[in-house]
Amino acid sequence: MHRERYLFLITISLAFWHCQSPSGPEDSARENKLIALQYCQSCHTFPSPDLLDKATWSKGVLPNMAARLGLIIDHYNPYENMDAAQQELVREMNVYPESPLISEDKWQAINDYYLSLAPEQLPLPTTTSEISPSPPPFDPNLINMGDKKIPQVSLLKYDPKKSILYVGDHLDLFALSSEGVVISTWKTQSPSVDIHTDQEEIYLLSIGEFSPSDKKNGVLFPLSSSHPDLLQNKLIMGLSRPVQFTIADLNGDKSEDVLICQFGNHQGGLVWFENMQSRIKHSLSELPGARKSIVKDLNKDGLDDIMVLMAQAWEKVVIYYNQGHGNFREETVLNFPPVYGVSYFELKDFNDDGYEDILLSNGDNWDYSPIKKPYHGIRIFLNDQTNHFTASYFYPMNGCSQATAVDFDQDGDLDIAAISFYNDQMDYVWESFVYLENTGNLNFIAHYMNETNCGKWLTMETGDFNQDGYPDIFLGSYFHNITELSKALYQGVQEFPQVLLLTYSAEN
Repeated sequence: MHRERYLFLITISLAFWHCQSPSGPEDSARENKLIALQYCQSCHTFPSPDLLDKATWSKGVLPNMAARLGLIIDHYNPYENMDAAQQELVREMNVYPESPLISEDKWQAINDYYLSLAPEQLPLPTTTSEISPSPPPFDPNLINMGDKKIPQVSLLKYDPKKSILYVGDHLDLFALSSEGVVISTWKTQSPSVDIHTDQEEIYLLSIGEFSPSDKKNGVLFPLSSSHPDLLQNKLIMGLSRPVQFTIADLNGDKSEDVLICQFGNHQGGLVWFENMQSRIKHSLSELPGARKSIVKDLNKDGLDDIMVLMAQAWEKVVIYYNQGHGNFREETVLNFPPVYGVSYFELKDFNDDGYEDILLSNGDNWDYSPIKKPYHGIRIFLNDQTNHFTASYFYPMNGCSQATAVDFDQDGDLDIAAISFYNDQMDYVWESFVYLENTGNLNFIAHYMNETNCGKWLTMETGDFNQDGYPDIFLGSYFHNITELSKALYQGVQEFPQVLLLTYSAEN
């Protein structure tokens, strides 16, 4: 597992580390950096000191890093607020070793390196995009189902063939018609996070544990089927906090396989099952943080490849090139520091060269550094036509959880809609949704609307819900508890819909 590999790297580093005492301040600083590079690259991309402020380094990130190296500083308790079952799993994985893997002198060198170079506070975000005083061209419509007081929507999926919107709210799953009528409901054992529909079957993915966890309670199962045997034979259990799945023929045998992203926490993985059978499992990665996969022929050789977004410690975009017969070659195409908090991606062709580019959002802010970060937001990476990608556009957005590219105004280019979930609603509730109007050549005009302050948006979906020829936007609201909801109440928000439907209005 990745934790064992991490400890192995630390051990090897210790075995070959030899150094002399520094003779002056410059030598000391250089020595501190070398030690930081040695240890801080062992389980993730090296984070520069200027990515966080001094207080966040000293009170949040460094104490946890020390615990992962077997040192407890400032009475830090890595097991605080962790239930007994999760504690047992974390101890079994040896996430926080009982014996130190580093000397106190070397730890002090790492501590000094970060705190000596970290800023007192992070700079404000900047953008080259124009921010318009006019709202985006959408009319807001509040949608509620059932009688829940606190919305916890973890799934939104629109089926354009049937004009049905599927909404997963905690343990309830709703099917909503284009007239706004609930036509079907289901009860699930854990929150729903992804769904696949076709003419005969509906497959549903349940996460198991919504909060960070290594418990393997996730399940993929047929929600309904025209073939009764599927309800038993196509059941995959014991998944580690799965968040997304893709059905495709990955080994070329003319039968459907399923690829599942297991986000996990300290453990996770990207796995696929032949013929959607739990007994025939293949693992592409055992790292945690598998967030979303896209299956398509990326190098145009006639075989479907896999592109996946990995979050958590090793934040990156990876391509698994299909070599045939179920074999894949792994290639990392983008890397990010762990504090970037990558959250979602899409493949879209922004420059009309026939090759799809990467639209990526980053803003996951739930871990050890929950502060505003000027590098959180929306990013476009252009494809050089050989699947190598260059950063070409950035729009800052605190706590950005998802961005999607659609030609909303039907003028021939891709606009962008984005939502924020990992934010502090006391400070910038109006920034929870942005519409970036494309004016050509990767130039965008940003539009905001006050009506989107009624939710904490975790999920977003698009589709022509009212059948007028223009794509609409669905926003799903998730409040983890009453404390989060009370912050919105403090801002004067009176209604908290489960879903906010933004219908495109050509007149706006």
